[in-house]
Formats: sequence, C-alpha cells, structure tokens
Amino acid sequence: MRQSLSEKHTALIAVGLSVLLAVIAIVDQAGSRSLLDHATAAYASHGKQASAGALYGLVYGVAVLDVLLWLAVAGLARSHRLVAAVLGVVATLITASLGLTLLLVSEYGVHPYTTLWGVLALLPAAAGAVATVLLSRRK
Repeated sequence: MRQSLSEKHTALIAVGLSVLLAVIAIVDQAGSRSLLDHATAAYASHGKQASAGALYGLVYGVAVLDVLLWLAVAGLARSHRLVAAVLGVVATLITASLGLTLLLVSEYGVHPYTTLWGVLALLPAAAGAVATVLLSRRK
C-alpha cells in the first residue's frame, strides 16, 4: 500500500510539473513575452513573423496532454498496476517526445523555443519515468 502511494505521488509530481509548464507559459505570454521575442528575433533574418498563438499554443498543448496522461497513470496506480505500468511507459515516451520536440524543433535553421522551454517540457517525463519504474517493480 505504501509503495502504491509513492507511485501515485510520483505520477502526481509529473502532473504538477506539467501544470508548471503551462503556468510559466501563461506568465510569459501575459508579461515579458520572452518566447515570442526570441522567436521574432530568430525569424527576422528570414523575413518571417512569429505567431504568438502557434508558439504558446504548442506549449499549452504539450502541457495539457502531459497532465491528462499522468493523471490517468496516477488514477490507475493503486488498483490496476499492470495497466498503469504500461500506460506509464506510453506516457513517458509521449511526454519525452513532446519535450524533445520543443527542445530540438528547427525551422529555417532557427530554434523558435529556447532550451529552457524544452527542459521544462522534459521534466514531467523524468518524474513519470521514475513513477513507471516504481510501478513495474511493485510486486
């Protein structure tokens, strides 16, 4: 029982880190707009305009998908261990892929997202990987 609670808590940490990504994006969009400023400067030499909706929308989409996946894992952690472990592997792969996309995406040889956004998007995958290992090791 105690171990299943730690697995659930670890999955909920992944949820919290996903929410943190969204909150930081909201604060950035409402305040300094550093993401938009970075992308605008990067695209300026190519005569292209950065779209705030596309930039922030992708970050919000990543955060929402991460939250939904890790909530499902946390919900299944106590009662359906095997299903939760399999879903944890899938969620880890998806969230890591989304984080790597933000970290490595390039257009016109330009990275519209700074490294910070990619790292923030990878944090839920790291916490989720720990939860998945705990789920798969439980007897």
